[in-house]
Amino acid sequence: MDLEFFFDYTLDEDDQFSNLFWADSTSRSDYTFFGDVVAFDATYRTNVFRRPLVMLVGINHHHSTTIFGFGLLGDETMETYTWLLQTFLVAMHSKMSKSVVADGDKAMHKAIKTVMIESVHRLCCWHLERNVRQTCRMTTSLVHFAIAC
Repeated sequence: MDLEFFFDYTLDEDDQFSNLFWADSTSRSDYTFFGDVVAFDATYRTNVFRRPLVMLVGINHHHSTTIFGFGLLGDETMETYTWLLQTFLVAMHSKMSKSVVADGDKAMHKAIKTVMIESVHRLCCWHLERNVRQTCRMTTSLVHFAIAC
């Protein structure tokens, strides 16, 4: 039993499972020390539940990925992402990260601006590189040079 395990969930209008967030004691402790930058990423319906799985992760002092929490969501709306981030902050004792790295999803961006008001929102490098490539049709070396600048 993990006495510091945190979870919260919502039900829809039919009293069916809608959203779930959870973080264990290690995740919560790691966020205290390494939560200055949070990567906020959603996989799209690749799990057995066919629902978006959101991972909130960071990097520890060994330059290793550390998980701060998970969300299994009913949809990818601004309202759902807002609920997730608000619940995340409750689990993390209202500690706001300095920066949130995420993809270009508009609903996610709006939720970050609404909830993580003290945080700076940045696009992740993978999405920046993909956007530059699609827009400019550049070679890989030129893309890396453009991002580095």
